[in-house]
Amino acid sequence: MFKGKTGKGLAGEGIRRAGLFVVIGLLAAGATLRAASSNEQELRTRVEQLYSALQRSDWRQAEKYLTKESRPIFRNQPKRALTGYQIESEKLEANGESAAVVVGIPAPLGMTPGRPIFIPQTTHWRRVRGRWYLELPQAAHGGSPSNQLAQEQAPTPPLSIYPKDLKFKYTWVTVGYVHKGEVKVARFDFTNVSQHAVTLADVQTDCPCLRMKSQQKEFKPGEAGALEFEVDPSSLSFNTKTALTVTAVLDTEPEHARTQLTVNAVLMPGSEQPSAPKH
Repeated sequence: MFKGKTGKGLAGEGIRRAGLFVVIGLLAAGATLRAASSNEQELRTRVEQLYSALQRSDWRQAEKYLTKESRPIFRNQPKRALTGYQIESEKLEANGESAAVVVGIPAPLGMTPGRPIFIPQTTHWRRVRGRWYLELPQAAHGGSPSNQLAQEQAPTPPLSIYPKDLKFKYTWVTVGYVHKGEVKVARFDFTNVSQHAVTLADVQTDCPCLRMKSQQKEFKPGEAGALEFEVDPSSLSFNTKTALTVTAVLDTEPEHARTQLTVNAVLMPGSEQPSAPKH
């Protein structure tokens, strides 16, 4: 005699099957999460290996972490060993084959007294045959690459001619972190090394966030002076930590020379937390 399953038996089997599907689904989800985690860890390891090679000035080793197309670009770049670095974030694309990694690079030595300032720079990585490689942008319209591999560089020399009358101690400074609602001052020290008075005829900045603070316009022979600029990001819109580079161009008389001064800062979206009161 054929014995069919009762409603209770069918219901029980349905529950067991549903439970099996749930277990299979959880195992699959767990495997996916483990794979994503492993992929991210592999990426971070490759980033650390690349930047460790840059610290050692081991350029041949560093090339091994670049895509084939990026290696000629890297070879033609000016190179300078890193004194440090910090990986700030990694963001993998949904396909798991490309990623953006933000790496903090120290500001040039001698420009940041006290604790080092790390300038965030975004690097782009691509997975090729199961391994992560840094991808440098190709040159645009036959020119130089639009972006270089993040490296600690010496201050960029001014594009305009140095005046012979005024000798600046440096023409590139960083003011470090600037929080919303905060104003920092950038200072450029110089000396009038000529035998005549020198006048600041004009000073122009390329951003409203950089304002000249100094009032003195004329400097006597042998006189030491300084130009101070306020860095005020209140006129800018930013919601994440942002690297800012702005310039001021000054004209001097009677030499009619132009000098470019560069200010670097890292803008922070949140206001600076007040320190706890001392007891």
